[in-house]
Amino acid sequence: MKFNGFLLVIALLLFSCNEVTDNLLDEVIPEPDTLEVGIKNNTNYRFNRTEIISNNNTFVYQVIEPDAISNFIEMAFIYSEVELKIQTDNGYFSFSPSHYLEDTKVTKGLYYFEVNISNNKTVSITRKTF
Repeated sequence: MKFNGFLLVIALLLFSCNEVTDNLLDEVIPEPDTLEVGIKNNTNYRFNRTEIISNNNTFVYQVIEPDAISNFIEMAFIYSEVELKIQTDNGYFSFSPSHYLEDTKVTKGLYYFEVNISNNKTVSITRKTF
């Protein structure tokens, strides 16, 4: 019986520590009231200029080094995929979604698109939350 009580105390302690940690993270990195979007360069290329085309606007990110994340730009909304154009020293790359899924639309939060370029120069993107 004492062992079960001990396990219960440990479980409650771990749960309360996780809750405290989550609350501290929410205070340190609060969710913005707007939508802010960045780009993570998950390639070996240096992105000299990257454009996201969304809501009939072009949002420009300047130099993004390999394995780095860009600054964040405020936008009205994004879907799980966006139209993307990338200029590197080695050429131009682009990604254009075939369609937009309305249920993936977000209008607030901190998001970034992780960009990959395969050996055959195909661009793929994944939306992630920060």
